[in-house]
Amino acid sequence: MILRNGVSGFNRPNDLSVDGVFFKKICYSIINNHGGKIISFNEPEIACNYYQVKIAIFGDDLYILLNSTYPFLAFASSVEDISAIQFVIHDKLSTEFTPYYNILLPDELNEVLVINEHRGRIAIENENELNDAELYNVKHWKPRRVGDVVFNFWD
Repeated sequence: MILRNGVSGFNRPNDLSVDGVFFKKICYSIINNHGGKIISFNEPEIACNYYQVKIAIFGDDLYILLNSTYPFLAFASSVEDISAIQFVIHDKLSTEFTPYYNILLPDELNEVLVINEHRGRIAIENENELNDAELYNVKHWKPRRVGDVVFNFWD
């Protein structure tokens, strides 16, 4: 299950968060070992619930995204439009990151978010454990995919 309690960053349990220092070390180690280069390393902000690492590797620019609450990692070819992150598969890097993180695939992240509203309250039909604050934000921001909740830029 991807849509766990707190995955969006809202009202997450206090004892849950990923180790950003460790993530940065792992990124530099893996990318350098493959002759790649880290172009930027952005930490979560008030409105952004994930780490975003832009890399140049194997002749391509690529983004590595890590949810700030759970060890959910994904690769993207584009993050220019926050509401339409282009999730991709990268087998070689997935193998390297798998010992440390749960690699989410495009099929999982592009799954349509099925939302039903009744009397001002919403229910998400996709398997989930989202809390009330998260449901409120889903209602407000209207994400279309599971990945839009896991990797969001909601303020």
